[in-house]
Amino acid sequence: MQKIIYVDFENVPNVEIRETSDTRILLFIGQSQKRLSTNIVRAIQPLGKNVEWVQITGSGKNALDFHIAYYLALQRAQPDTEHCIVSKDAGFDPLIAHAKGLGQKVRRVVSFADVFEKIGLGKELETKYRKVKEILMKQQRTRRPKSRKTLTSFIETTFQKNIKAAEVNKLIENLFRDGLLEEKSKRISYLD
Repeated sequence: MQKIIYVDFENVPNVEIRETSDTRILLFIGQSQKRLSTNIVRAIQPLGKNVEWVQITGSGKNALDFHIAYYLALQRAQPDTEHCIVSKDAGFDPLIAHAKGLGQKVRRVVSFADVFEKIGLGKELETKYRKVKEILMKQQRTRRPKSRKTLTSFIETTFQKNIKAAEVNKLIENLFRDGLLEEKSKRISYLD
């Protein structure tokens, strides 16, 4: 089965792209995004024609999201294709539910790796994850961290700075993966 991956590059700029067969990758970048990391360019270059850059030529709320929706609709007639939207923006979920109702195979994932494998935390991190989730959900919504930076500090403080940066990132990614958070314009919202 062919895959088409739609990457919301404004929302997930640190995508770790890898070579895959029968996969087409569409990278949607905003009008104001002028620079790309060397690592991204090096990872993408060997993929050649399987990667397409879609530069948005306008600005406005959800402009990039509407472009992804348009490209998803263009591919509707391909029944043997799985579509994956890489984004931490839960605003895609109603669109995905509608497309599924029309028979399209579509899902949203929070990282490029999630397209190809189920990401687990491991026993030790799973315990830390449950603690972070429990504390966050008990807090009043107005007192919860509203940016990735403050959420990172919150997690580090929870474990008295006795946690590695990579572990903090995995915990945050899992909060997105479990549908507890979404991120738009670098602001975090809670979906509970």
